[in-house]
Amino acid sequence: MTVTAATTRNDYVATSGQTVFPYTFTALADGDIKVLKNGTALTLGAGNDYTLSGIGSYGGNVTLNSGAATGDKIAIYLDMDLARTTNYQNSGDFLALDVNGDFDALWLALQQGTTDIERTVRRPQVDPSTINMELPAAASRAQRLLAFDSTGAVTIEPYLNNETIVLNVQTATGDGVTTSYGLLNVPSSTSLLQISIDGLLQEVSSYSLAGSNLVFSEAPPVGAAIEIRAFVQKEITSTDLSVNEFTGNGSTTSFTLSAPAIENNTFVYINGVYQFKSTYSVSGNTITFSTAPPNTSGIEVVLAAFVTTQLPVPGDNTVTTAKIVDGAVTAAKIASAPISVGITTAVTSTSITATVNTHVYVSAAGRTITLPASPTIGQRVLITVGNFTDTVVGRNGSNIMGSATDFTMDAAYLSIQFIFTDATQGWVMS
Repeated sequence: MTVTAATTRNDYVATSGQTVFPYTFTALADGDIKVLKNGTALTLGAGNDYTLSGIGSYGGNVTLNSGAATGDKIAIYLDMDLARTTNYQNSGDFLALDVNGDFDALWLALQQGTTDIERTVRRPQVDPSTINMELPAAASRAQRLLAFDSTGAVTIEPYLNNETIVLNVQTATGDGVTTSYGLLNVPSSTSLLQISIDGLLQEVSSYSLAGSNLVFSEAPPVGAAIEIRAFVQKEITSTDLSVNEFTGNGSTTSFTLSAPAIENNTFVYINGVYQFKSTYSVSGNTITFSTAPPNTSGIEVVLAAFVTTQLPVPGDNTVTTAKIVDGAVTAAKIASAPISVGITTAVTSTSITATVNTHVYVSAAGRTITLPASPTIGQRVLITVGNFTDTVVGRNGSNIMGSATDFTMDAAYLSIQFIFTDATQGWVMS
């Protein structure tokens, strides 16, 4: 028998009630063919899931004993044992049937291996052989993500990449003359800016970037409210991964973690398979699964704790924001409660008492901005001085950096974020 060139796998999406699925390769024995239905292996036999035809020739049919449902995925593939059972004897028979069968098995094994290779991640022929595609050693790649460097070579990265993109909001007031406005946060391109004047979104072509300045082609009108939204990069300066390991028993759904967790920075694996975030929830030190992990299953929960620092802008005092912390309350850390998102901006020319999670832009000199009373851990206030003159920050009963005195932002300061930590340190500046 000759062996026709073929791919030793066929995939189908079934129609309602479909039972017959052709295979287009050669198999020498019934056991050399495997069939999957929606990823689950089926069992050969008239009293089981399917029967076969065409064994020993090129191609045949897999016939299901029960019709498939619409959309069922059927996979048929060659999975023959790679073993040589023919053994020629000295002075023995050298029959064509035996020789052909022996060589047929060899070629089918090569076709099977080629099909398997085609289903792997591999380097294309256009790439030079000098690119290193070998995996790093197990100790180096453990708890890391597979990635590729600038040459296309295999490398590894931590679970969290080295940077993220955040949205910063800045406001100003037009005077009918000024076209250039200094940016607190400078993106890499005007396409990463969203500018509105009196609530109307401006076309990108109507402004440009010049260093750390936003420049309008035409000065905004007198009294116009300008809102500048900038998407800027933040660089992770420190990353701390902690791994929690548990064993499922088929009934327990809640497990206690070694540290408080935030869902978006929790990575869960059961028997090495990544779990979608919709399958569990986290609250403080507890993770709860919607369905109990199977008995004896290995559960791995990776917690990421990191601090981000805004990339420096020329002439600007950068702002440091604790995004996730490990639970210790100190002057250098925020407590385990996550910082609220969705900070709003308030522009004022008078002395006011700030509300929590607000960006206060002070547009007049000699004003006092009083911090909120009775704050809770993780709340914050960002104060920006737009007049480059002294502004007093009133502590309102809480300490500032451990001191029971108000704080003065002099002309050297541009922006300071105040984050409440605990009763001893009070508001910590970052």
